[in-house]
Amino acid sequence: MSTFGGPHDSGMSPDEGLALFSNADLKDPRYSYLFLPAPPPGTSGLGRRLNPDQNYFACRWNYAETPKEFLRRALARAENPANGRVADARPVDWGPNASTGRVADLSPGLAAVLGLNTDDIVRITISALRAIPVTPTPTPKPTPAPTPTLRQDGHGSSNPNAKPAIKQFIQSPNHSSRNGARIDKIVVHCTEASLAGTLAEFQNPNGRQVSAHYVIDRNGDIYQMVSDSDRANHCMGANQDSIGIEHVGSDTDSLAAPQAAASASLIRWLLQQYQIPRTNIFGHDFTPGYCRPGGTSCPDRLFGPVHSQATVAAWVQANV
Repeated sequence: MSTFGGPHDSGMSPDEGLALFSNADLKDPRYSYLFLPAPPPGTSGLGRRLNPDQNYFACRWNYAETPKEFLRRALARAENPANGRVADARPVDWGPNASTGRVADLSPGLAAVLGLNTDDIVRITISALRAIPVTPTPTPKPTPAPTPTLRQDGHGSSNPNAKPAIKQFIQSPNHSSRNGARIDKIVVHCTEASLAGTLAEFQNPNGRQVSAHYVIDRNGDIYQMVSDSDRANHCMGANQDSIGIEHVGSDTDSLAAPQAAASASLIRWLLQQYQIPRTNIFGHDFTPGYCRPGGTSCPDRLFGPVHSQATVAAWVQANV
């Protein structure tokens, strides 16, 4: 599986529609909750207007077996077979593109609820017994309007870089909504603590209430703790539009080779996935908007012997 839909899905064009829903459904209380109150700036299609926090999904349907009207009324069961988590979800589209090698795409919110990451296995069960009854009502003939783009081959991320394997998604309670803010920067950190200590701190709702989207261990293992679509608490004053990546190490450590390779791979994927300029990768202390009094020594010497943004930029230039 992978994720799709919402304001930050650059794999969907700004005017791309949905196979199962139209603009008329925005006013239907049975379906309107699936969408944001207003279209994201610069978009007109329903694909980017999907609310990424709602539970929806897409499969490559055979409409002879599962007609569109049946799918519109259906409620499916999505399950992560690895951890047993389940959730109800609504089908909204046809996809993903067969070239992705995947057979289902989920909303970012549904993936987070189930603890799933790109290329994990998801089991989806859809049954006529769970169809939501709909009483047909006469509707006036709509005024002709421009037809949104519907790609016949199904949606799917255009990212040429595969997201590196996530060893485990460990949900941190210390996160909140981005409130529609676009992701436009990456902030790199040094944990100045062990992996176990960092994971424990990020799972503690009663401490400093800090978190990051990703934690990369010395051996290159990547842990995700906050969904990309959510705001993590990693860089005071700059959390709303950033992705935070923690690297396990002390204040005198440099990146271990496997760790550096994993970090570069993850950053490459993030840059393409969210169309972030390469110049918008910052060390914690040098991030625009960062406002903690007294600053911080983070990211210490992980990226080079000198504590400066120039050091971070040079590492990015050489490795990403």
